[in-house]
Amino acid sequence: MADEKTEDKLLEFINSTLRPKDMADLIEAGTPLIELGILDSLKTAILLNYIRDELGVSVPPMQMVASNFKDVRSIAAMVDALSGIPATDGGI
Repeated sequence: MADEKTEDKLLEFINSTLRPKDMADLIEAGTPLIELGILDSLKTAILLNYIRDELGVSVPPMQMVASNFKDVRSIAAMVDALSGIPATDGGI
């Protein structure tokens, strides 16, 4: 499971920058980003720049697979794994 801080930062960025203008609901941690067409190649590049510049994590090409970008929860887990942040178990 991803660190909640990473997940929250990603949610804030994706909702403010990448969420389609005509999408009424906010994106949540489990919203299917690729399936709904929210994340395309250009938006993925923008997201990768944010992850590198703001979260300090470079995503290597081997990690750029659909399963790591299917939703915010998956992205946060990947970022945390790459940064060495231990996974949380829901705050317990």
